[in-house]
Amino acid sequence: MKKIFKIIISGPRTSGKTTLLHLLDGDQNLVNYSHDKFLQLYDKLFVEDYREEYLADLIRKKSVIIKSRNLNKKKYLNIHILKRKLYEIGYSWLESESFYNEAPAHFSLKTFHKSKKHNFIFNFESFDKKIKNDIFKTSKKYFFFEEIVNIYFLSYLKNWKNKKKGKVKNIIFKSPNEIVSIENALYELVENKCIYVKRDILGLTKSRALDLNLRNKKNIAYYFERILFSKYIENTKKNYARIDNIKKKFKKKLYVTSLEKLVFETKNEMKKIIKFLNLKNKPDYFYPSYNGLKSEKDHINKINDDEIFIPKKLMNLFKLRAEGLSYYIENPDEFSLINLLKYLYIRVKNFF
Repeated sequence: MKKIFKIIISGPRTSGKTTLLHLLDGDQNLVNYSHDKFLQLYDKLFVEDYREEYLADLIRKKSVIIKSRNLNKKKYLNIHILKRKLYEIGYSWLESESFYNEAPAHFSLKTFHKSKKHNFIFNFESFDKKIKNDIFKTSKKYFFFEEIVNIYFLSYLKNWKNKKKGKVKNIIFKSPNEIVSIENALYELVENKCIYVKRDILGLTKSRALDLNLRNKKNIAYYFERILFSKYIENTKKNYARIDNIKKKFKKKLYVTSLEKLVFETKNEMKKIIKFLNLKNKPDYFYPSYNGLKSEKDHINKINDDEIFIPKKLMNLFKLRAEGLSYYIENPDEFSLINLLKYLYIRVKNFF
């Protein structure tokens, strides 16, 4: 069975994963910009329980067996269950993008190239059919999960019509945002490497507030403060510590970078990433591109969301949330009784 090397980009929401996708687009790499969350299929198959009434049908109706190396489990799978689970995790996004011939553009598209959209000529129907044929219409009845991943992405490669495919050796795609997905990939997949993109917590919080504002049309300051009242900062810090611990186990398979390094230290950081991925050092990797189209020169000179204005009182509360009471101890002139009371309320609220 054919294989393809998998380069998986992970990180929290709005951390800059798409920036890295555009930097790695080119040469022998095929980038999947659709956040179809295919790796969540692992949880759907091996972690979540099938309903009991499905089990007899799965065994009886034209099923294959999927095996997990890491969990030492096997599950029956037929077309009905496969398609149902794929649509639960984002298959329809790829179908929609194929229908409209437009790949997602998650950041600063207007400064990327003059066409103002990423053309995407993709035969979704042929892609879908090939997956089913390669799993269910062969003599093979046992598959490791990684073989299913290879089938999915080799079909993706075959059916992206406006992408040069001759020398493609690697498929690059985003994992789901949850750290457990990248951890499962590191344990389960043999032919892969992973890159985790961190971002300064203030920048993450601003981008998250902007995202909520775009969806609900209030104001950014309102959502920024609402985030400060949640466990977002604590959870982000815990996730960063967790990924650092995972890196200790997988030094040769996991690289940790940051959006700040990718933007402000592009040349130096990309050299390290190229070496980690065993890629040839080519000019393609030092500017963002999409399918051979270079971005405008100023596209990667700054992180646009970092320029979002946050009122001084809210910035004071953010620093208190991020640094704790030591912020006031080390900066007594910044003391605010109102923010201190808010901070104490948040600590008590989030304790329970």
